[in-house]
Amino acid sequence: MIRFILNNREVSTDLPPGTLLLDFIRYQQHLKGTKIGCREGDCGACTVLTGEWKDGKTVYRTVTSCLTALGNIHLKHVVTVEGLNLDNLNPFQEAIGEEGGTQCGFCTPGFIVSMAGFCLSEKKPDDKTALPPSTGISAVVPATSRSRERWAGS
Repeated sequence: MIRFILNNREVSTDLPPGTLLLDFIRYQQHLKGTKIGCREGDCGACTVLTGEWKDGKTVYRTVTSCLTALGNIHLKHVVTVEGLNLDNLNPFQEAIGEEGGTQCGFCTPGFIVSMAGFCLSEKKPDDKTALPPSTGISAVVPATSRSRERWAGS
């Protein structure tokens, strides 16, 4: 049995450990914000956060759910774009909107989750490293900077 926390609730499954996290999120849990894109880990549309307990604290990192097997997230915390939702727009959504950081909007959830992961990390990469690999939208870079400033101020 694979057990983990998905957003704010504990889930368990007896699906094979090789089942892709993306498929579990979309088809078993019916969370459609995590998108199916390339299924090769290149586009970032399926980005989620995974958190695990290390050295006395929870450490989050972004992962492409199209390449992540359920067996690899046992006893971890998985956060989808739905798990980042607040009553109002979160700082990442606000920054994307203010900077015009979308085109068609399909990969925007992946951007939002990647920006959250960037703000949660203790690493100090430049803005471009915080984004999904397929990023070609120049407005996302300033949106990432803006969301990082807001995150630090909260």
